[in-house]
Amino acid sequence: MKIANNCYAVTGLYYYPPWTTNAGFITGDKMTLVIDSGFGIMSAQTIYGYATAVKPGNKIALINTEKHLDHTGGDCYFKDKGADIYGHSKINNTQKDLIDSFEDFGGAISNAIRKKAGEGSIAFENTSICNPDKKIDAEFSIDLGGGAARIILTPGHTDTNISIYNEKDRVLYCGDCLLPRFIPGLEGGGIKEWKTWISSLNKIAGIDIDIIVPGHGNIISGRENISKEIERLKYIITAAISNNKAPTIL
Repeated sequence: MKIANNCYAVTGLYYYPPWTTNAGFITGDKMTLVIDSGFGIMSAQTIYGYATAVKPGNKIALINTEKHLDHTGGDCYFKDKGADIYGHSKINNTQKDLIDSFEDFGGAISNAIRKKAGEGSIAFENTSICNPDKKIDAEFSIDLGGGAARIILTPGHTDTNISIYNEKDRVLYCGDCLLPRFIPGLEGGGIKEWKTWISSLNKIAGIDIDIIVPGHGNIISGRENISKEIERLKYIITAAISNNKAPTIL
């Protein structure tokens, strides 16, 4: 869907329940920058199809907001299309990571016959791991022609999280740094990482933003709603720091 003059969101891509995954893209006069590739080739095809339909003559580049496969699993499709792939220098996924995910999907199938038939992996056939070739270690801007995408380091959920900001439209794609209505995924870190996450939220709060496209959940529109969501996550993370325990751990 079009969310601003140059910014688009692709929402509701297939993933583990209760989540679906979001992606998006920013168009310039010469380049379209796609944000995240979804989990697998089928999601990547959908994202690529929308991006190329909006600006058919543009060069396509891809950027990953983090290392997890729901954001990077379709990278191989973009690589096969000749796209440059940007991502944090610490992203180094393996084929074993993909296989482990297939097994998790299979385990979620309740019907024993369907599980035995391997139906959990059907949506991801022909998917393989492809890590970014344009490594990101610092903040910078990508010239899209007539505008730019600003790359912002926002670690916390993982040490590889980045956000992408379009100043013209005041739109931020933040991956899993913000997760409206969801409990933030703190299980992979500890107090150090959680404090880093709060710092990243404070950084986002200081940017002139009208719309946020998160990695999961609904698009956040309006500065009051954005501020409320930032404060909600900061409250949850601060409580986790005080208790030294992720909120999803009993």
